[in-house]
Amino acid sequence: MTVTQTEQTEQTPENEAAEPAVFGRLVAIDPLDFDPDGGTEKLVIVDPYNHRKKREEGDTTEPDPALIASVEEVGVQQAIILRPQEGERDGQLGIVIGQRRTLAAYRVASAAAQEGREYRKIPAIIRDDLRGVDDEALTVSMVENLHRRQASAQDDVDAAEQLALLVKAKKVPKARKRSLAAAIGRTEEELDAAHKVAQMDAETLEDLRDEEIEFDWVELGDYDEVKDVSNAQVTLMRAKAKDEQEGNTKRGAWKTAMQELRAKKARTERIETLKAELAEKKVTTVHWVWNWSYSSARPLEELVSKIGMPMSEQGHGETCEGHAATIDPDAAEVVWLCVDWKKHGHRIAGAAQGDDDGDGEPGEEEAAKAEAAREERRRVKVNNLAWRTARAGREAHIADMCKDKGEAPADVKDLIMRTLLVSDGHYVHYVGSQEHGAMLAKFLGDERLTRHPKDVITSLLKKTASKRYWWVLFAHVAGYFEAEHMKDDAWRGEPHYHHGPSVRGRIRPATAEWISFLKHHGYGVTEVEAETVTTAEQEAEAEAERRAKQERERQEREAARAARQAENPAPDEDEEPGDDGEEDYQYDDVDEEYEEPAEAVENTDPEAEAETEGDTDAGPDEAEGHEDVPAEDGQEDGEQE
Repeated sequence: MTVTQTEQTEQTPENEAAEPAVFGRLVAIDPLDFDPDGGTEKLVIVDPYNHRKKREEGDTTEPDPALIASVEEVGVQQAIILRPQEGERDGQLGIVIGQRRTLAAYRVASAAAQEGREYRKIPAIIRDDLRGVDDEALTVSMVENLHRRQASAQDDVDAAEQLALLVKAKKVPKARKRSLAAAIGRTEEELDAAHKVAQMDAETLEDLRDEEIEFDWVELGDYDEVKDVSNAQVTLMRAKAKDEQEGNTKRGAWKTAMQELRAKKARTERIETLKAELAEKKVTTVHWVWNWSYSSARPLEELVSKIGMPMSEQGHGETCEGHAATIDPDAAEVVWLCVDWKKHGHRIAGAAQGDDDGDGEPGEEEAAKAEAAREERRRVKVNNLAWRTARAGREAHIADMCKDKGEAPADVKDLIMRTLLVSDGHYVHYVGSQEHGAMLAKFLGDERLTRHPKDVITSLLKKTASKRYWWVLFAHVAGYFEAEHMKDDAWRGEPHYHHGPSVRGRIRPATAEWISFLKHHGYGVTEVEAETVTTAEQEAEAEAERRAKQERERQEREAARAARQAENPAPDEDEEPGDDGEEDYQYDDVDEEYEEPAEAVENTDPEAEAETEGDTDAGPDEAEGHEDVPAEDGQEDGEQE
């Protein structure tokens, strides 16, 4: 065959030694030396780490008619990139860049050879420096195809998965990993998520592309996990927009949305499992009703027998034909009920026992109370579930914060110092509990810390850079807040010391402070957490107003007493030596000498006695006044008042 390509392409440049090795060797390749099927007989094959892959659908390796026509007319104008192969393919050259051009030249040359015509060789650069360097070869191939429309999204993610596996297998330094990711326009986090995206079906990717939804690889992998959950796409798009609007580079809103969608998916799967179990047991099931007051059915927890005994699932199932079940969609649990409680002779719990009509219906007031109690139980159940669901995402965010390699911000140091120096009772309880080690292990990623032995702590400090000491302490403080102030029912407020959890006080300030602190550091708060912070702020404002009102009232009472004492000064009991002992003698400066006795009357003032327990604003002053003022003076003032 005749070759028209100039032989100068095979000559080595005179200044080759002065050029970097990355330029390689410029040679001319016969198109017929290329094997499209990747055999071992011919010189040139497609490199196993070439970005483009041959596919049954959406094949991007096939040259289009325009490219074939161009090659036939003027030949391949841009040199392809080859690299020497290893192992069983030693001696062959793999195409790193230029697969479509080579295939187009091969087809043109095959047709020309059959017809006895001349054809052109392919200019090629042999990159000896890429021999055995698979990750670099793959990166070079991706960069070349990154901005070409013919490369599909599936090509990108498949190649990225290969690159991620290579980086992980070879334990490539983080700096180089970052460089490889940047070369293809991605982040290290995206590179780590590529294996998830590679498992996505092409239809999902194309649907997102058609709808012009731009998710990066991390977001694509997450979306694929929850795509079957209702409104997942809209929820995640809003979360992404919120992060972008707030400048949250830690994907706070996105992670929180994902946590909620995962929980929703788990509930859906749990509901399907419960339905299958009930069907297998041949239990009658009915649809869930949000307000049972408008239904003939009622949950057993709201019913009693005719003689007022509580209804159990087992007992009701054995004695009542109306026994049935439904599934609470929020809690994903079975609720047992009677489909017609009146017909089967049951009563509403709390109904009057002497109803002559026998329907067992409570009065309007009782019905309102029952409905309020039902709604409160439901609110507690839903919020408890939401609070527990948020914990996993919150703790993951804390663990990410503890991995920070830089210096801790000032507010982190301030929080640590205040917690360690104050050391309140909750902190002392945490340090002495088993949760201490468990939290350290969770946030620092070392299970050996569960029992926090001395040698493990010593080892941890030795391998920790001094500037990261603050983050180790932060893990300790974060464990304290999570264990002591973020319990399952923390959103409801402090349980009453005497009456137990059924009676609630104010939400702990530390709970709201901790949620706000994490939000400031990129955590996306959930709805129940945001509601908790808002409630705590409202309670704090109400408490401040109450204390301010008490202070105003105290000052008004004090002013009134001072005015009364100015009109009726109290006798001086501490007589100077040598006076005649007359008890009715009045000093002119009594207002200046005796101010404290006026305060003593606070203990006898009905308004002062009505102050709420725990208010200590005026307590110490009142106690001192009571000690200094004689009983008869206090009584006299009380009578005058």
